[in-house]
Amino acid sequence: MSVTDETVVRVVPRRSLLVSALISILVVLVPVSSVLYWFAIPRGQALWVAVAQAIVVGVALILMFRQLTVDAVIADGELRGRGIFSPMVRVPLERIAAVDIVPVYVGQSPETVPQLLVRDSAGRRLFRLRGTFWHARDLTKVADALPVPARVAHEPMSFSEFFVAYPGSAYWFENRPWLVAGLIAIVVIACVGVSVGLMTLLGMPIMG
Repeated sequence: MSVTDETVVRVVPRRSLLVSALISILVVLVPVSSVLYWFAIPRGQALWVAVAQAIVVGVALILMFRQLTVDAVIADGELRGRGIFSPMVRVPLERIAAVDIVPVYVGQSPETVPQLLVRDSAGRRLFRLRGTFWHARDLTKVADALPVPARVAHEPMSFSEFFVAYPGSAYWFENRPWLVAGLIAIVVIACVGVSVGLMTLLGMPIMG
């Protein structure tokens, strides 16, 4: 199926991701906030905890709202979409020369997720949707609506093999374990710093 000027194809990420994120925030925020309020209220410093809590909740709500705006659309002669942290990408349909759906292993698990890769005549990545975040049926729906027949890889491959077989398909943050480790370390250090700061402010013992 190819889209016409009147046809609109739109898909959205898995809503289960949003639910999982909300549950994770609540699981972390509720017990931590409870402990902080327990120490802060008798000292008359509950306002500081409330401010910190409001900042965390505000950031979480902004990210959740942003997630609700993420989609991939084929309309008006173009394929367009954006991620939570990425700007809108617009690809004119006439630039599309190849469409591939490739099953890729998730880590060391035998489970696979599909990758939808759209490229131009020079083999450059124009658009990519990862099955980790999108339903497989939606990737097929998008592929079927593009002007070039999709090629489906019959044999699954690892992510490293996928990046070699399809050069330039990786996003800037993929296939760089040192970068992932660095980002995790920064997040951990920031969380520890905020926790220590609040504990110091509330007069809580930091070392046992």
